[in-house]
Amino acid sequence: MVLAFVALAKEPASTKVTGTVLTPKGVKDYSRLTLEVRLYEYHPFIADKPADLVAELNHANYTHKAGKETKTQFAMRVKVKPGMSYYITCFVIDAKGKRYLIGEKDGKRGLCKVLTEGNPNKVNLILRDLRK
Repeated sequence: MVLAFVALAKEPASTKVTGTVLTPKGVKDYSRLTLEVRLYEYHPFIADKPADLVAELNHANYTHKAGKETKTQFAMRVKVKPGMSYYITCFVIDAKGKRYLIGEKDGKRGLCKVLTEGNPNKVNLILRDLRK
């Protein structure tokens, strides 16, 4: 399944970011949740300014069955501004916004930086279960 992102910025698209969201087969079943992937832009030298959301994907009725991998491809375009940095967040949430799973770049914790400063334009986000 390939999903397209809706750019929130009014500038023309210029750079493509692609990736895969993977739910490993060992993750418990879930259904009727929402896959949320967001792309943020921030200035790396201004600590007290929040990041700006520049693109997002919300895929409703997201489902997974234990024992089988679930893969979802995504793509988005964004105008990269000089001096700015970019990162992606990925969560599987319910209708009230409660987070059930978190997507981590190559399954490693930490910020998923993309596009600038030598960071990739293609990422693999592996979902980790946050349910206890």
